[in-house]
Amino acid sequence: MNVALMDGPKDQHSENITGSYDWVRKVHTLGPAGTNCEKAALKWAALKCKKAELALHESMERAAEQVAACGCSVLLSVVAYPQLHSIIYEHIAQLGLLDVFIMKTDDMVLASVSGRMPTLCQTHPAPEKLLPAQMQRIYAASNAHAAAEVMAGRGDGCITTLAAAEHHGLKVVQTFGQVPMGFTIHGPLKHARCRDIDFDASDHKRSIPQ
Repeated sequence: MNVALMDGPKDQHSENITGSYDWVRKVHTLGPAGTNCEKAALKWAALKCKKAELALHESMERAAEQVAACGCSVLLSVVAYPQLHSIIYEHIAQLGLLDVFIMKTDDMVLASVSGRMPTLCQTHPAPEKLLPAQMQRIYAASNAHAAAEVMAGRGDGCITTLAAAEHHGLKVVQTFGQVPMGFTIHGPLKHARCRDIDFDASDHKRSIPQ
């Protein structure tokens, strides 16, 4: 398992293992359309398993359940997902970590209907620290869902992706830029290529000044 940056025109990670994911028929991840997970899943699938379909879910937990019940699909998650640890341990008997990569997210933005600073914001728990501490907030299922909820009248602003803000006609109040983010691929244990690396801790000892 390698960790690589997948934002360049040539992904060094794909050259030697592109064919090893031919068994994947579906990539499950967090929806709706416009999430960073969707962007990452499409990029990963285009490099690793071109014939796989994309399935978007209302939560990463629901996506993981689908993958755990199927022997020919994978879960794409993001390391910032608040309950990723719970997903890993809940499905430890069915799923293993297959791949890890780094990709820049879409521009993360604070957007509102009016273009002015909002007072009640929709946000996924992961990026909520982008909001002022005193800002009232409503928790959404994803960044893209946050934008949709604002357009449905549930809040006057949101933390979301630029793509989702533009899709829903929201006006950008503040831009936080792209965030280099880690994404993980989980799939059936029989396909896991992870191996424990044994090392002698004594090899790394160093003298401590007295």
